[in-house]
Amino acid sequence: MLSVYIAGLKKGTGKTLLSAGLAGTMQSLSYATSYYKPIQTGANLLNDDEEFVTKIDKNIKTFTSYKLQSPSYPLISAYNEGIKKIDTMKIMHDYKQNIMYTDCHIVEGNNGVSSPFDEKKTEINLISQFGFPVILVINPNNTALDEVISGISYIYSNRADLMGVVINDYNPDSQNVETKYMPTLIKEYTGAKVLGTMPHYESFENLVPEQLIADILNNLNVEDIFSLKIKKLS
Repeated sequence: MLSVYIAGLKKGTGKTLLSAGLAGTMQSLSYATSYYKPIQTGANLLNDDEEFVTKIDKNIKTFTSYKLQSPSYPLISAYNEGIKKIDTMKIMHDYKQNIMYTDCHIVEGNNGVSSPFDEKKTEINLISQFGFPVILVINPNNTALDEVISGISYIYSNRADLMGVVINDYNPDSQNVETKYMPTLIKEYTGAKVLGTMPHYESFENLVPEQLIADILNNLNVEDIFSLKIKKLS
């Protein structure tokens, strides 16, 4: 089954960008693809992750179970909107409905892996429930190395299947030494595999699908991520 969970350590790392890019790439390679985001916080007309994904390819099947306007953690956002509990049974049911008649399944997390969505649960518990390999998206411009080390340690300690890390908004010529050498530092200090890097985009509104898909294919090994041999890429 071609399924991955796209996670982050905080908001603004590029999870939706990578999810849309991978979904658009697989759809372009003739794999019927679904995108599911269990919880979106900060959702409004100008910030709708499903809409961004369908701009890359309208044929991608998308769904979100909880669209919350508050930008806070899911637990707090739900409480603010009168939702007593985020129901994991509903989430798994909605996911199964969304993947019907599709080959490739991409699930995107909200906020970070340690973000609480229940009184006793964080997103890592939801990741465990799905049981998919995890791709962790890091933005070196808003995430320090010590945060990355702590976050990856948290993932390992909860026995989630970390496939590797994608570094988004990466500039190999950055004057910031920590940013420039982030791929090497992650490998050395965590042992996690760096799956690739994604470039900086000036505007997501003007990002054309062809450019994003080309960057995915040029910067990431899609065959390794989904553990398959794609004839068009051979």
